[in-house]
Amino acid sequence: MDGQNEVKPQPLLVAFGNPLLDITAVVKDRGLHDEFQLPVDGQLEITDQQRALFSLVMKKYPVEYTAGGCALNSSRVFCWVLGEPERVVFVGGIGKDEQANKLSAIIKDSGVVTRFVDVEDQPTGMCVALVLGACRCLCADIGAANVCEPHHVFNLNLFPVLEPAKFVYVEGYFITHSFRTTLQIAKYAQKKGKTFVFNLCGSYVCENHPNELAELLPYVDILFGFVEEYKTLDKFVDIQKVSSNLKNNPNNITHDILQVLRAIKGEEKIIKDNVKYVCEELREVAKLDSLKISDTGNHLHHKDRVDTNGTTTGLCNGMINGHGCDSLCPVNDRKQKLVVVTKGPNPLLYVHSHEVRERPVPPISPKDIVDTTGAGDSFVGGFLAALSTGQPLDKCLDCGTWTAQKLLQQKGCTLPTFPATFLSQD
Repeated sequence: MDGQNEVKPQPLLVAFGNPLLDITAVVKDRGLHDEFQLPVDGQLEITDQQRALFSLVMKKYPVEYTAGGCALNSSRVFCWVLGEPERVVFVGGIGKDEQANKLSAIIKDSGVVTRFVDVEDQPTGMCVALVLGACRCLCADIGAANVCEPHHVFNLNLFPVLEPAKFVYVEGYFITHSFRTTLQIAKYAQKKGKTFVFNLCGSYVCENHPNELAELLPYVDILFGFVEEYKTLDKFVDIQKVSSNLKNNPNNITHDILQVLRAIKGEEKIIKDNVKYVCEELREVAKLDSLKISDTGNHLHHKDRVDTNGTTTGLCNGMINGHGCDSLCPVNDRKQKLVVVTKGPNPLLYVHSHEVRERPVPPISPKDIVDTTGAGDSFVGGFLAALSTGQPLDKCLDCGTWTAQKLLQQKGCTLPTFPATFLSQD
């Protein structure tokens, strides 16, 4: 009787991507890399000649199975950081096989709601992760994840979760097979006033799909990517032309992308954030009051920020260097754009309010790094979890960094067994 009247929380985020079953193997040398012509550190979709890698790895190496795929990783991390299940819905194509059963069980345990596209004639996508020291090579055979047509998204099954969500996220790999769907999602988000988030994900997305990116980027509100991906974007996509076609509109994200591309080349002024804090761990180690986290923002617990129907209250009234974060929120008609460039252990770059800024990353000992797989995805998940609860921009960025560093200490993109504490820190 009580359960019948229970109101389920509405999703804050709907994510689209390639659901993959990750198979992680720790290797001692470059034997497999040389045999199958693989990079030591990087990602690729395998060819027919490389497909034997999967059976060889599972036969000869101890492996661990985890959920994979950029958007799915970010979705699972989002739930972990938020500490609330059923706040994110993931959409992607999946087969009807044993791999699908394994993957579904892992996802269910993470609290992510799924709206899978069931594909009868293709296997569930898989990705072998070869871990060699701090390097990892991701070799994907995405299979059924190739399938996600517009009618799979814009239907009566998905609308009930898509309509209340404030944020819509698409991973870069998704456009390699479902660009028409992605573009319709982006236009839908713009029409409905939702925040459209995109992640470049891999350099080969920028190299092989420049026309698609040129058409899609003007719709993006928040853009994530690793520095090498931005360099490839600069090489293969004429962002200046895209911006010129929009009459160099300073309110379009292409204007900010141009700024960050110039900054990467040393041609744009970079303002350094005056940050004496970064994470709780550094504060405890240094035992300095000056390391107090987020002196400029509000610190209400995240559960006080979101009500049960998914409406965010008291959104983003924090400030960072004089700039409010309220302009990033979907309820604000004048929301500004945000471009984030991660650089591994080096300070990240971001553009907000037409300023290129640099923010430090706390040090992490190499001995504490178990696996770099999913570090960028974890940053996105942590950032969006903080943003969805109304945190100021500085705390969103630091939450992304904190989250990525926690996942660096896991094998594969495996969620830690302990609860995330960043959003509840005073």
